[in-house]
Amino acid sequence: MNNKKIVAICACTAGMAHTYIAKQKIENEAKKRGWDCKVETQGAAGIENVLTEDDLKTADAIVLATDITIENAERLEPFKNIIKVSTGEAVKNTANIFNNAEQMSTKIVKDNIGIEIFRALNTGISKFLPVIIASGILFSIVLMTGDVTNNTILPSNQFFADLQQVAFYGFAMMVPVLAAYMAYSIGGNAALAPAFIMGYVVNNPIGVNNVSTGFIGAMIFGILIGYFVKWFKTIKVHPVIASVMPVMIIPTVTLLVMAPIYIYGLSYPLDWFVKAMVETLKGMSQVNAAFLGIGIGVLAALDMGGPCSKAATAFTLAAMAENVYGPNGVFRMCCAIPPLGLAISSLIVSRSKYSKEEKEFGITAFFLSLAGITEGAIPFAAKDPKRVIIAIVVGTAIAGMLGMINGIDSLVAFGGLVALGGVTKGAMWYIIDMFIGAFIIAAILHFTKKVPVETEQVIETES
Repeated sequence: MNNKKIVAICACTAGMAHTYIAKQKIENEAKKRGWDCKVETQGAAGIENVLTEDDLKTADAIVLATDITIENAERLEPFKNIIKVSTGEAVKNTANIFNNAEQMSTKIVKDNIGIEIFRALNTGISKFLPVIIASGILFSIVLMTGDVTNNTILPSNQFFADLQQVAFYGFAMMVPVLAAYMAYSIGGNAALAPAFIMGYVVNNPIGVNNVSTGFIGAMIFGILIGYFVKWFKTIKVHPVIASVMPVMIIPTVTLLVMAPIYIYGLSYPLDWFVKAMVETLKGMSQVNAAFLGIGIGVLAALDMGGPCSKAATAFTLAAMAENVYGPNGVFRMCCAIPPLGLAISSLIVSRSKYSKEEKEFGITAFFLSLAGITEGAIPFAAKDPKRVIIAIVVGTAIAGMLGMINGIDSLVAFGGLVALGGVTKGAMWYIIDMFIGAFIIAAILHFTKKVPVETEQVIETES
């Protein structure tokens, strides 16, 4: 590459660790090679370091390190020199992306339908996470100040009763937001309004049988509305009509098509599926519960907050929407275990096997574990992926198995020790199993990790 200029946009599902670690990995690699580099981030703090039109025009390669649909994506349409990777790939294989930048950026890459749907799911999750986290924190405050009997909360006074109601309204917003932004990811702005409305519809009883399909219905109709709107926008109309298509015609026609499909057709099989899932989860034997716990633990740890973790998020939230709280409780505990295990390993159990910089990572990982932010494990995995990933998957899977066997339930959609107030069953086991998993990670690394080379390049995290 002659000019050796690379620009990038980084955006992960939660908008936190993966976004900024990918940014720094790209910047570090560019600096090492002497390339010009500019990286835009679209994270929880909003859009920062925005790429200008001149930045895009003068770049030899444009890297999209994203797990979600990015904002202002239309500005990239004129450019063909685009490399599409996940944030996880940008973190793990940065050098390979640079080595093959010229070859990769001359190819026009189109996402297949599976990738497009999965990105839509991640986009929906990224938008509703702040909604349920804020609502969950309010809910935890009510839980800590009131009494819980048979999953019924008795607030201590009227103020907390009102606060509880606000939290409930927040939880109710989760489903419409999911449907709307899944549809937006596929169909653009014109899909937002009909998907918001249908998201509210599927989450409330409707029809002669008062059917409600909640989270599952929202995912299905977020996808259907997205593709319907995407197709609708290809229809050629008179310029006068085109001006009102996005705000009037597309939303209205979409609802006229999708509402009857749901009410008189898909609501019944979806209702059956949701009820069957709930009955299966409630009727699980301890053996089946243990296997489910192992699966949840593996997904929570495998990519440290990436797509696997978000798939587990979707499943546990779908179960929680149907008043099944065990998988959510175990998953929220599991999210905290990888960073906690690495903090214990680097700061307590195996200090001599970690460099000074890695011990600093350990301090950060500990504080991230308190909030259930699995991404605190990424700096360790980036330096020693084989040993770290094996250790965190094994430790978290065992803890997940124990959590399901011990009947941990949580009513809030965030994890770590700060979520302890939302654990309505097995609060003691929530802590015990979490530390069992963390110490298993530390023990595995104590026997497998090599003594570090102090001159090794390190990756710092931003938050």
